[in-house]
Amino acid sequence: MALAVVAVGVAVTLAVRAGTGEVDPGGLAVGLFGLMLAIVGLHQATRSQVSQDTDTAALADRLAVDIRKREEEARQRLLGGSDRTINVEFTFLPSPAHRATGAAPHGTLEEAATYYRALRPGRLVITGAPGAGKTVLALHLMLLLLADRAPGGPVPVRLSLSTFDPSRNKLEDWLAEHLARTYRLRPTAAAALVTGRLVLPVLDGLDEMDASETPGHGSRAAAALEAMNTYLHGITKGQLVLTCRSSPYVALEGAELWAQDASRIDIVPVSLAATMAFVTARARNPARWEPVLNALHASPAGPLARGLSTPWRLTVALAVYDERHLDGSWVRDPVDLLEPTLQTPEQIRDHLLDLFILAASSTEGTTAPYTRLQVRTWLTVLACYLRANTISAGEVAGRRLSGTDLVLHELWPLTGRRRARTVHVLLSIAVWATADLPAALLDDWNVYATNVTLMVAAGLLIGIPPWPVPSRLERVSAGTPAGRHQFVNGLVGGLFWGVLVVVVDMGNVLGLVLGLVYGLVVGLVAGAMVGFGLAGVLSDVPEVRRSHGNASPRGMVRDDLVAGFAIGLVVGLVFVPFYWFALGPVLALGAVLIYMLLFGLGGGRALAILYNRLFRCGYRSALDLLFRPWRAFGPLFRTGAGPALGAAGVRYIAFLLCTRPWWSNQPLPWRLGRFLDWCCDAGLTRTAGIAYQFRHRELQDFLTRDHIHHDPPNRPTSVQMTRL
Repeated sequence: MALAVVAVGVAVTLAVRAGTGEVDPGGLAVGLFGLMLAIVGLHQATRSQVSQDTDTAALADRLAVDIRKREEEARQRLLGGSDRTINVEFTFLPSPAHRATGAAPHGTLEEAATYYRALRPGRLVITGAPGAGKTVLALHLMLLLLADRAPGGPVPVRLSLSTFDPSRNKLEDWLAEHLARTYRLRPTAAAALVTGRLVLPVLDGLDEMDASETPGHGSRAAAALEAMNTYLHGITKGQLVLTCRSSPYVALEGAELWAQDASRIDIVPVSLAATMAFVTARARNPARWEPVLNALHASPAGPLARGLSTPWRLTVALAVYDERHLDGSWVRDPVDLLEPTLQTPEQIRDHLLDLFILAASSTEGTTAPYTRLQVRTWLTVLACYLRANTISAGEVAGRRLSGTDLVLHELWPLTGRRRARTVHVLLSIAVWATADLPAALLDDWNVYATNVTLMVAAGLLIGIPPWPVPSRLERVSAGTPAGRHQFVNGLVGGLFWGVLVVVVDMGNVLGLVLGLVYGLVVGLVAGAMVGFGLAGVLSDVPEVRRSHGNASPRGMVRDDLVAGFAIGLVVGLVFVPFYWFALGPVLALGAVLIYMLLFGLGGGRALAILYNRLFRCGYRSALDLLFRPWRAFGPLFRTGAGPALGAAGVRYIAFLLCTRPWWSNQPLPWRLGRFLDWCCDAGLTRTAGIAYQFRHRELQDFLTRDHIHHDPPNRPTSVQMTRL
């Protein structure tokens, strides 16, 4: 009954506000009946969706499959494309108080899952020196736990702590936001997983939250530890895994701050035996390394041994000195590591990192599309941006800027707080104004001036939101329950809008019977297209959404632009018959173009403002009738709740425009995503969810130091320069 009353109220309001023509009683009656049926259908679909969101065990099982595939790829990248790693050892270091029980004194990488399962509660802190292998150990633990995970059990999820702002978010809320943002879960589904403690947080990089090497009270790391200590599961502490470099964690313990009810393990330096075994297993010709291994034997505590005491540096050393020319000869000799100029571990580290970036050859002999200077310059710009975020604890528009993550459509603060957003607005207005020129050519310039004025207002509305959320198209199979559910949702939604068109008097333009048939056909066709082809834009059903595990982070902005233009194309094509009948074939095709540009540039959010002047061209009645339904939803759109398809992609394009060499002293490539993908293949960067990260923090920090040597700018580098 309540739904019927709402339907009548909405329909009467729309009819009264239509302002032109008289409402046909028969059409209104049919429209009211159809509208009530559509509302009931939407209500039932919503209830069905809520039911799916509360099936946390099934959600966790699907999430586990996505995460396992994603983290297998991440681990392989960290190991440089190899499946061989050093079986690092770790020792248990007791906390001052309130530690977990069941911790053994020693353990190894391969025993990590057994070691963790013995802890009560399941809280583990992994510490070690820079490059010791903390992230690799955490990833290895995750994959072991996923391999033996029982159905409906907790799912380990890795998160970068550099994006956590304890002053603004509770740990639970941040975990749920990460699931929704990275794995495309509905917010209610993500919250249900976190509330049910079916997520095992693997929190990577406590030491990356502050610039200081000795964080204490008042630091972000301290606040994060407090948040972890209040993270409960019933009457006990909630399970989690935390990684941090040893020295910052020791400083926090000195300030009487630590992860309570957790066991801390510290990764020990790689032993000489482990180093020899690793070199023998990974080197193409182990005999070339004999002088280096002999030097390590002779001075096991010398600078060379300390400089090669971590898995990361050993991996870099093998990559650098196992390079070959196209004729098969070696580019460098490992004996160079014994040069007298390399007298400290730091000098050895910088020597290896410099060669690592400048490596030019590949076994396949494929030349990269970038020069060495370009690679060094662009990576340095990004590294300096991340370092600035860490030092200043940068915050823009309520969001803490990460010191490790590079999310393409969220990089715009690199050019300043306003520049990219301003360019975004101007770019949208320029394209819309160009597309709307027929209003001036077919009507008069006063109409065009009014349109442009409204476009400026709409552009401001689109540019104001600082963090646009990308959309994505998906295809679903009608043979699955999720596909059928989404198809029904699309049909119901299409029926709703088709009947609504009749309610607002389109029946008086085309006639009652023709108008009703047209509205229903348009609604059902559009609904079917949405249900099958555009499900990912209008629904966040976990079964419908594909994970981004198989796509690079640059796919986020590409998918957003595709979603915007595709939705605009669908909307325009659906209404082609009506435009053809009311305006003629030329303007009908022009209307399709307008819809594509409008939605493709984020204009869905501004439809409520543009509905009356978008494409009138002197044919007031027909187009006014078409856009009249949006009036009822004007307040919703003006509050920013409307769709913003394509807005994230356009913001990224605006950011790239702001990094042109002729405009900025922080130049970046025009195809930044493609460049970072190449860097992933080359071993310089890696992907973490929807973000790019530098392969290792040592590499990121190295690029920000002043003494970096630049090779001649025109010397090309090569693809697959490490494939570590």
